Amino acid sequence: MSYSKNFNIELLRFIAILAVILIHMSMSHFYDSSLMRTNYTAWIFNHIYYTATRFCVPIFFIITAYITFNSNSQKNWKQKLIRLGLPYITWSCIYYIYSGGTSIAEFFKKLAGDNTAFHLWFIPSFIGYILLLPALKKIFFDDDKEKFRHLFYIIFFFSIIAPTFIPLSRIMSGDYKFISGLSHFNMTLPALLVYGIAFPYFYKKINIRLGIMSYIAIIGINLLLNVKTSDVTGAPDELLYGFTTALVFISSFILFNTLMNINFKFISPSLRNFIYKAGECSFGIYLSHWIIYLIIEQKGLLLHGRAIIDPLVNTVVIFSLSFALIFMGRKIKFLRYVL
Repeated sequence: MSYSKNFNIELLRFIAILAVILIHMSMSHFYDSSLMRTNYTAWIFNHIYYTATRFCVPIFFIITAYITFNSNSQKNWKQKLIRLGLPYITWSCIYYIYSGGTSIAEFFKKLAGDNTAFHLWFIPSFIGYILLLPALKKIFFDDDKEKFRHLFYIIFFFSIIAPTFIPLSRIMSGDYKFISGLSHFNMTLPALLVYGIAFPYFYKKINIRLGIMSYIAIIGINLLLNVKTSDVTGAPDELLYGFTTALVFISSFILFNTLMNINFKFISPSLRNFIYKAGECSFGIYLSHWIIYLIIEQKGLLLHGRAIIDPLVNTVVIFSLSFALIFMGRKIKFLRYVL
């Protein structure tokens, strides 16, 4: 099967980067304990923003698995490492300098064991994922995927189900701390890899209406569980919104499968072209949007008075500025290597 760039993939990238920005624009309201006590409705809306957008990072991992499993790319691991490593180092440096850092030694220490901006955690994880996907393809593609199905189930349980059950157990009667001890079996692995392992089993043709309804139902259940957990603990809680928790994992695949099966020919050519461009710029937008937020916020140009509307408005503002910056930057050839 050959892969060629298609509109559905770029649309998925486009909505994923919008979702990333919305999470970041709503998190101050989400974590506001006083808002939770004084304006529960507004706080619930930010819970909805959090629930509905948790597919953002998983979609990028699923897209990469889709491309890897459906193409015969000749890029070797060094090319892939440079393609992601160079932007990571460059933008880590930009964020470090912007935050007032001056020590080269401290910069490399952060680069190796931490990060210079919280959202950059994604890049090292993605680098490891990209480098390991070809091996996963060898094991879990075509006929071999049936041979190793048991391995997928074991990894899925230890890396997705068990970690999901731990925070969920806090609102259940009984002591479930023993679940944490399952790691003694040494069956865990970086859970984001499971998006690649699961792809041959989870990527399927799906009824569009059923897919949309299933996605809404699952994120609705996750919303109720997280609200219940927050009410029980007395503070905003997002543990069940983790990118490798079960409901986020399943709903992300459902959303991917659903949107990949929709024919979007009804969208006008001008809007299609915009979405193509936004999808192509999504990686650069991810890298740059936070520093644009910091600059705009410092100048007092973002909204904060309305907890329901402001995250949406600020998302549009930050996305627009980030997209404009990356779109123009990519016209300069050497800048494409870091965008």
